[in-house]
Amino acid sequence: MTALAKTRDARRAPRSPAECRATARVAVSVEVIDASANGIRARISIALPVGTTLKIGLPGAVQRHARIIWSNDGEIGCEFLAPLSEEELGSVLAATPDARPR
Repeated sequence: MTALAKTRDARRAPRSPAECRATARVAVSVEVIDASANGIRARISIALPVGTTLKIGLPGAVQRHARIIWSNDGEIGCEFLAPLSEEELGSVLAATPDARPR
């Protein structure tokens, strides 16, 4: 028996066949480039496909689910599933020393 086979046989619990959908959470580095109440443009550390939904933690303890609506050369555009309030957007912009509307 090979070492790999022995490792597979050393399971702590018996396995059963299963076929179902599941979700996974992965930590991804996100650098926000600009923000509005409706979404952000950001640089991201790994490629993710358009349509992916992310839970994004923003400055000021603001968290939002957002959907990637475009992706191009390491940058993404995300639309928040629920818009930021003026106060939440203010917290995000306060974390940027030279933030001003463009």
